[in-house]
Amino acid sequence: MKDIKWHIGVALCCVIMVSGCVRNQFDQQRYEEIVEDESPAPDVDENHDWMMSTTKTLVVDPSGVENLKLIRIFTENPAEKASAEIVDEAYSSGDSKVVMNISYPIRLEVLYVAAIDNDDYYTIVPFNPNSSGSIDFSNPIVKHQKMPYKYLPQTYVYLYEEEYPQPGDYDYNDVVLRVSMERSDGQEVRFNIELAAVGGTKQMGAAIRLAGYKYNEVESVKTVDDASFDITGAGELPDMYRTMIQDKSLMQQSMNGEAVLNLFADAHWATGDRIISDNGSITRKRYNVSYEKSDEYGTFYPRELTYIVTFKNGVDVSSLTLDVLDAFIIEEYNGNKYEVHTHKYSKAQVLWPNPSSDAHNLPWAFCVPYESFRWPLHAVAIGYQSTSKSFTYGAYPYLGRSFGEWAADRTKCLNWYMYPDKYEVYE
Repeated sequence: MKDIKWHIGVALCCVIMVSGCVRNQFDQQRYEEIVEDESPAPDVDENHDWMMSTTKTLVVDPSGVENLKLIRIFTENPAEKASAEIVDEAYSSGDSKVVMNISYPIRLEVLYVAAIDNDDYYTIVPFNPNSSGSIDFSNPIVKHQKMPYKYLPQTYVYLYEEEYPQPGDYDYNDVVLRVSMERSDGQEVRFNIELAAVGGTKQMGAAIRLAGYKYNEVESVKTVDDASFDITGAGELPDMYRTMIQDKSLMQQSMNGEAVLNLFADAHWATGDRIISDNGSITRKRYNVSYEKSDEYGTFYPRELTYIVTFKNGVDVSSLTLDVLDAFIIEEYNGNKYEVHTHKYSKAQVLWPNPSSDAHNLPWAFCVPYESFRWPLHAVAIGYQSTSKSFTYGAYPYLGRSFGEWAADRTKCLNWYMYPDKYEVYE
């Protein structure tokens, strides 16, 4: 990988500094060719979109359910599984049909919809989201029962490489975020954000664009207990280090007027560890990516904040799903700030105008729709398939359910991320 980075670095200097070393000259086409040629992943599906989740519009008919309060969609049967996650929910009353937009993992062929009354009794029916868009409760598998568990909202895990515009080492742990979302019965939406790992050593910021929602459509933003990733036991992040996200407010406006949640301006500071010594020097360890304890590696208890966003009356929040969230990091290369997005939003320029890449051989970020996902240890590749296709390797290597096979064919091994090599991932 060091040889790859060296070649890429030299090539990028040529690409970026053409025309008499004029800075910021960037030959995008030539860059794309370089990245595709240097990618270590052979035979990638040329139509891969790297999505592990999808969206669906449902029409739910609650006729026959008395005293209706709430419609909830679950990943598993909530009457049987404590691990069932709430995909989405909609408050309603009466017999009127409820239209819901949901995001869910592509691997799931069955979801469960529950009609919940004012006394918290559940009526449940299963359905196939890939074929069914209309649901009713004429043939429930559970009718008017209390549930035995307390359920959590569906969580997506975001994984980032810090090396853009160079290829990374493909361990996808330079920043790891867990994100979930909860609705109220009004215009309020809560976003639960957990910083779970910081495996990179560069300064990195992070933000979430609410794609399709304008800044001026938001009434207010606050956090539970007025918490901030930029304020830790070591104090508030000094202004001199606010280079990735300079706006101190919880939400700012993107370059095209969309709403952007500011998460943190410095991932290492956000861990809560003291990164600035008494003499003013900075120590940036790799956190929660190794079991080694040294000057290079450290651990921290994942930090979680809840953002409470209230939209103005009349703004339709029903289309605001997890797949609409464009969570990205910001890092620096060659004196410029770059945003690192998932492949779906790879062309987005939200806070910084520098070009991004949609090179398809491997993206710089993934969104995994699985709360229990375990990211690779430092310098362990997430997984590849050999050119001969006779074996796979990496953190998710098992034939028949490997990352490499999914990369080669987007229709196979849709649940690869549930089967890690336990010796190659961080628990």
